Amino acid sequence: MKKIIYHCYGSSHSSVTAAAIHLGMLPRNRLPTSGELLSIPHFDRTTSREVGTPFFMGTDHWGNEVYILGRGRAKKFMKNAVKSLCRIHGFPEEDLLLVDALSILNTTTVVGGTLSRGLGLVSLGRPIAALGIRLSYFNFVRLVEKIERSVRKEKEEIDSPKENK
Repeated sequence: MKKIIYHCYGSSHSSVTAAAIHLGMLPRNRLPTSGELLSIPHFDRTTSREVGTPFFMGTDHWGNEVYILGRGRAKKFMKNAVKSLCRIHGFPEEDLLLVDALSILNTTTVVGGTLSRGLGLVSLGRPIAALGIRLSYFNFVRLVEKIERSVRKEKEEIDSPKENK
């Protein structure tokens, strides 16, 4: 089974949203309400001291563990560190899937997240961050579905019997 790590800047918005969609905590066929987004564990709640800490979000219906991780500005360093730790501890690198959820984030979410998480203006920033996620929500659905297709295809290849030549 894989360990799927959705990562973004602070593990408060985009990675949380992608992981929640992946795990069925959020709908795929409609836009979630702001209340639904705000009820997700870690949504707009991760502190700057927790950046770099992977948080387990759950196990998907294929048995893969799903995590979120804030990487700050250190995308390349985070990837190198995670992969190096896998090698050190004998965890097969091919069983790790790092998914960049920051690439589909919009400016509205960045502004809301900066106000809420960066400046501590939670009552102002949190609704703006949720609005931003809602504005690009179906991009998150597409990202998750792409990851799931990839994982499912790989699992089918492993599980299918090899043909004798």
